[in-house]
Amino acid sequence: GGLAGCVLAERLSQDESKRVLVLEAGGSDYKSLFIRIPAGVLRLFRSKYDWQHETGGEKGCNGRNVFLQRGKILGGSSCTNVCLHHRGSAEDYNSWNIPGWTATDVLPFFKQSQKDETGRDATFHGADGEWVMDEVRYQNPLSKLFLEVGEAAGLGTNDDFNNWSHPQDGVGRFQVSEVNGERCSGATAFLSKAAKRSNVIVRTGTMVRRIDFDETKTAKGITYDLMGDDTCTTFQACLKEGGEVLVTGGAIASPQLLMCSGIGPGKHLRSLGIPVVHDNSAVGENLQDHPAAVVSFKTPQKGVSVTSKLRLFGKTNPIPVFQWLFFKSGLLTSTGCDHGAFVRTSDSLEQPDLQIRFLAARALGPDGMTTYTKFRTMKTVEDGYSFQSVACRAKSKGRIRLSSSNSHVKPMIDGGYLSNQDDLATLRAGIKLGRMLGNRPEWGEYLGQEVYPGPDVQTDEEIDEYIRNSLHTANALTGTCKMGTGRGAVVGPDLRVIGVNGVRVADSSVFPCIPGGQTATPTVMIADRAAVFVRQPVSQLNIEIFREKGSTHPAATTASA
Repeated sequence: GGLAGCVLAERLSQDESKRVLVLEAGGSDYKSLFIRIPAGVLRLFRSKYDWQHETGGEKGCNGRNVFLQRGKILGGSSCTNVCLHHRGSAEDYNSWNIPGWTATDVLPFFKQSQKDETGRDATFHGADGEWVMDEVRYQNPLSKLFLEVGEAAGLGTNDDFNNWSHPQDGVGRFQVSEVNGERCSGATAFLSKAAKRSNVIVRTGTMVRRIDFDETKTAKGITYDLMGDDTCTTFQACLKEGGEVLVTGGAIASPQLLMCSGIGPGKHLRSLGIPVVHDNSAVGENLQDHPAAVVSFKTPQKGVSVTSKLRLFGKTNPIPVFQWLFFKSGLLTSTGCDHGAFVRTSDSLEQPDLQIRFLAARALGPDGMTTYTKFRTMKTVEDGYSFQSVACRAKSKGRIRLSSSNSHVKPMIDGGYLSNQDDLATLRAGIKLGRMLGNRPEWGEYLGQEVYPGPDVQTDEEIDEYIRNSLHTANALTGTCKMGTGRGAVVGPDLRVIGVNGVRVADSSVFPCIPGGQTATPTVMIADRAAVFVRQPVSQLNIEIFREKGSTHPAATTASA
């Protein structure tokens, strides 16, 4: 029932001969105001809509656990993320080096699902899809000034980070997945249409325990039970002949389900009493994320930050609420980080390794996730501005392993953060860049005093220690069911799980390498391609033929569980 599952339900149910079952562990209240209102993200982290995962004792972070927000609701993390609409660059996909998955191959699918409300270049943008891209209907004075600061600092400008005809570098406004000032989620954009069809069944509050296989290693259905049911009564959903199980749980839940079903590292599975269906040590490996660190300033001006504008006499300011309810405008249409930049921290790099996300707010802690979770409990907040440095093409890799054969038990997560020293170097450069930007004279009367890391943190060693102690996720988990054609692959180019029949994985877990940008929009693309594969099975040769015939850009040259 996550983002990819919503896309697949809509695409596959268009064929009335197919029956689609969508299972979701979370709830169905994706129309909650806190989800519909983009700024409501402040109340979603560590809530009933969040799986609230944590890594275990990160070596690169001085043994800290890193909190990982994952959506627990129909629509998945598209209901709980910060709505940024990014694809990464053309080179991200070309570098995968997988037949049928170059930039030329995937661009038509990005365009097919997109509804661009900004009027940008039709070579790279679609107008007839469901996945809406729009501008935020609010711009804080500090955010507007940030664009001037970044340009004056020599970062260059970029009016469209999804236009592959020019480099990704530059400062600009980030487009968002919003419809008329409301969050556009997988549930609202795709599943809401599919759920009206008679051949679609959606069941929430369900946990898939395992995929069931016959003696030929062909999926025959799934076993599931109900969340919160102490009787542990199980139910089976059986596939019709030729049916498939489509795994769309994301980078944590998808490898967990495969392993609970007997697909994964054989020794690990046997140690938990799980019968091995297919021994593949790559399942759960290759976990990638966008690690982040923060620079924050306190400004002497009062009442300018978004956080202070949301408070009035220590309570929620009703004015922004009225603006959103009646006009779908104002600061509640912003998740807070929709201005920023992509930057190369070294001239030797072929594309940006650093994303800067600007926030017109003073951070409430050095861990950027703290501000989102702490703000809702505070009556007053000091004004300021912050720069979240994100290693957008991080090289470090972690892994997922089971804690139990019971899929209700959260798996063990090793984020592997900073295991590659290049990521630490990128974040260190990001801290220095944030400091430079925050102290530029263009801020004028808003020029603030550094709060984080603080004046006591100056040397590279001190900056590195600050990063280790405050590193947090930018919520872009990928890679744990890696797509490929050789060793280390979990799924093939057609997204079929290697070693078994009748199972595909179609979500961010199949990315061989993480794209340089937020991952919701690439996940929609993955699901759209999976739908084509399910409807019209193709060989590797046919993928190549499709690639040539389906190209529109010569330059960038069932059952569902």
